[in-house]
Amino acid sequence: MTAAPRPCPLCEAQASGPAFPYAIRFANQIFRYVRCRDCRTVFVDPVPDAACFAQMYDKANYHDSFYSANDLTPYRQAAALLRQFAPSGSTVLDYGCGVGHFLQAVKAEGFDPYGVEFDAPAAAAAAVHAGCSVVTVADLDRAYAGQLFDVIHLGDVLEHLPDPAATLAGLLARLRPGGLLFVEGPLETNPSPVYWAARFFGGVKHCLKPAEIGCGVPTHLFRTSAPAQSRFFRQRFPDLQPMYWQVSESGWPYAQGNWIKRRVAAAALTLGGRTFAGIQLGNRFKVLYSFSS
Repeated sequence: MTAAPRPCPLCEAQASGPAFPYAIRFANQIFRYVRCRDCRTVFVDPVPDAACFAQMYDKANYHDSFYSANDLTPYRQAAALLRQFAPSGSTVLDYGCGVGHFLQAVKAEGFDPYGVEFDAPAAAAAAVHAGCSVVTVADLDRAYAGQLFDVIHLGDVLEHLPDPAATLAGLLARLRPGGLLFVEGPLETNPSPVYWAARFFGGVKHCLKPAEIGCGVPTHLFRTSAPAQSRFFRQRFPDLQPMYWQVSESGWPYAQGNWIKRRVAAAALTLGGRTFAGIQLGNRFKVLYSFSS
């Protein structure tokens, strides 16, 4: 008998059934995607185990592949936005700091940066790159024991967490009262021409070959929309008061695709951030909350 899927990582409701992108194979395991019956978030089941996580986030496999040639403009824009809400000299903890691009950007804006990374070699490389303290998740409690930060930042991190609510609760214990939580990330099921196209063609392929399971890496453990993401913060963390909320569009991953995909991405970029019939289009969000507890 197949075990029931785990509860939704955002709202804790049960799954209603399979959802795009259906299933992938990684490290000799099959990871299936199911949709929450309440908030409609799509999430991976089961959660990858420790061995899978170590393989997924190995520096050579992940950081060196996805971050080595990054455009630094978004990091600088995020740091400049933060400067509008936090004074110079504020301590900023970047949880899941990658190779240190955001740390470097906030340091240039006059903040006092600290970093956390999953992989030890990645943490060491980020510390050198950004010129600040970067520790692993395993060393977080020891290295920053008793320290409260003015700002905690998660950039493209929340969707990688097996239990985002538990991780955020632990991080908020490190945020001073009146401090800022700054979160950025994807909205992979939010209305967008890229999402509509990907879901349509993925659904057609699944109907034609329902038993086919492609290879991939289940790094994004959930895919959600702007309303569901906002609801997660509002319901699970009532001590957070919204100060800034933005939905935008990157065109990813179609912006680097063939001619047709690039045209779809161009349409998505044109419409990104606009609201139609109460629905805001876009595949990314950026939010700042004040922590009142």
